[in-house]
Amino acid sequence: MIQEIPYAGWKHNLRIQGKTTELILTFDIGPRVIRYAFHDDKNVFVEFPEQVGGTGEKEWMIRGGHRFWTAPEADHSYELDNSPVTWKKLGETSVELIQPTSKKFGFQKTMRVELLADEVVRIAHLLTNASDKPLDLSPWVLSVMAPGGVALIPQPKLDLHPSEFPDGRATKPEEFLPNRELILWPFTDLTDGRYAYSENFLRLTYLPELPATKLGLKLPTGWVAYQNGDVVFAKHFAYDPAQPYPDNGCNFEIFTNHRILELESLAPAPPLAPGATAEHIEHWVLKKPNADLRGENAAVKFFSELPKIA
Repeated sequence: MIQEIPYAGWKHNLRIQGKTTELILTFDIGPRVIRYAFHDDKNVFVEFPEQVGGTGEKEWMIRGGHRFWTAPEADHSYELDNSPVTWKKLGETSVELIQPTSKKFGFQKTMRVELLADEVVRIAHLLTNASDKPLDLSPWVLSVMAPGGVALIPQPKLDLHPSEFPDGRATKPEEFLPNRELILWPFTDLTDGRYAYSENFLRLTYLPELPATKLGLKLPTGWVAYQNGDVVFAKHFAYDPAQPYPDNGCNFEIFTNHRILELESLAPAPPLAPGATAEHIEHWVLKKPNADLRGENAAVKFFSELPKIA
């Protein structure tokens, strides 16, 4: 069901409701998904009270929710989204939000949001080059999570060095090669107590007393998750090893400071030709697993039961 409702000071918003979950998209600004939650439950995304409900500001506003940026980070990333967007209904539980073309940067953003029958959310982010020259930009989408939780990033399975393989196990040439990469920023301190590796995951815990930190990586596993209290938000995105990605090859980045934790996925970044459109798709789910995912067995079980995305 889709309803037009007031929300958080904005007069024009859309609520997409499933049996147990709901999304709220504002079209007074955007395109943004400002709320994702179980019915009558807290928002998994942060909302900044001093910014929600506002429109027409002359500077970029974080506000909260899920937003659509352009990579790599530069002035174009902060193109204002403080004005109304147009929208149209595509189906019983799907809508499209269209931002006016950027006169300064020559691109247009479109967000298509659909709540599927099994309450998986599918969001397509479309970046169209409306200029007459190629653009070295790509979709970059950021879910700004409410503070207080822990993020889980699946890692390739740990293994022995080939010299330590048990008798009878054959050695393959690729088993001598690296199988993971980390991209670090000048303000990334892996010893600050927030990062923790386990056999299957890299975890990052929100700690408001510490300064900002960020990490990027090449993530072929598809899903990441964020547990805050009894609710887990998980999102899926693709990785194409044949394509170039921003920020030294990242298709996933995570950022946190004293107010937020962001789960960020990035699309491939070949030059975007005039008139061309780049599409980047995420799938979301909300779960209440009745388990603390800081426990390794509980986390492995949770990820094994997530939907298979083609």
